[in-house]
Amino acid sequence: MTMTRKELLKRVPWFATQDLEHAFDNLTEVFTRDVVRDYIHHLIDTKVPFSLFMADVDNFKYINDGYGHRAGDEVLSSIAKFLMDSVGDKGIVGRFGGDEFILVCENITDYDAVWEIGHKINMTIGNLKFTNRDMPSVTLSMGVARYPLDTTDYEELWNLTDKALYRGKMKGRNCFIIYLESKHKNLDLKGKRDLAFSPMFLHAKIFSTLTETQNLSMAIKNLLLFLVSYHMFDHLCIETPSGMKFKMIHSLSKHKEFRHINYDELGKIVDNIGLLYANKISGYSSNMSSEFAEDLQGQHVVSTLYCRIEAFGKEYGYIRVDMTDTVRIWQNDELNLVVASARAIGLMLYYNKTTIEELDYGHIETVGKE
Repeated sequence: MTMTRKELLKRVPWFATQDLEHAFDNLTEVFTRDVVRDYIHHLIDTKVPFSLFMADVDNFKYINDGYGHRAGDEVLSSIAKFLMDSVGDKGIVGRFGGDEFILVCENITDYDAVWEIGHKINMTIGNLKFTNRDMPSVTLSMGVARYPLDTTDYEELWNLTDKALYRGKMKGRNCFIIYLESKHKNLDLKGKRDLAFSPMFLHAKIFSTLTETQNLSMAIKNLLLFLVSYHMFDHLCIETPSGMKFKMIHSLSKHKEFRHINYDELGKIVDNIGLLYANKISGYSSNMSSEFAEDLQGQHVVSTLYCRIEAFGKEYGYIRVDMTDTVRIWQNDELNLVVASARAIGLMLYYNKTTIEELDYGHIETVGKE
């Protein structure tokens, strides 16, 4: 006979002393946020090591808007059950609110053990099926921090988890990030700044950056620095027939190899508006020549984006963006920003009667905070 969830949880000493009658979220049947927070306080007070996962459903608003709130509820319920099955007796699952879930794994802080849990979730959540067969596969972004390895303070533990989750979102979602002080200590959460960076602001930022100096090389460089830093792209450059210009590598990128691709082949596979993007090269390679796909994969590229720089029928090159560590699910705001940047650079080049090759683009740069 299968034990009930409440009976299983009575095996955890702290839960055995709690009234669980109103401890579960009505929709998803996982713990409420308040119960999980009480549990975390208990673990810290008794100095029990644990890992805290914060999981966010990627593009959930798109599901609600495109398929209805009933479909959204089904997705949340399915993910909650999936997370409980994935964690099993290694931890507990709660709903933080909206489309965010919390996982607490008691006595698990070893990096490899935490990585195994995150990897299992990341690799298998795409197998979930829903009533509406047209529903796209769902993915999660997760941030993880560990007590007492990362911090012994309750509030700081949440802050570090948020930093790791933020890094995952800026890497393109559909991944999990385990907080490491050596990598993520200086990572700034956007907070209120993120609210200010509306699409209107970002587009204004493009043109203000390009016109704040009469030195066109410096203006383009500053714009590309903004792009790679704001969206945490691993690699960014302008590809031209003669080679790569304005090469930039984010400091958090694991791979520094970044070389010129076959420019003529690129021109054959972009769409009619001069755009090419692939969330996962290995899944898109049928639309590329094997040589082109292999060249990208040889540079550890997992996801890529190209946008043609042009104005009034004249082509100057492509803005190229690569992600080399995890799959990036390209978002509309990212695509819009890169497209607008490419078009603006094209206009500046046209009216200045120059080309990328004629500019002083400088040496390769490492961008962003460690």
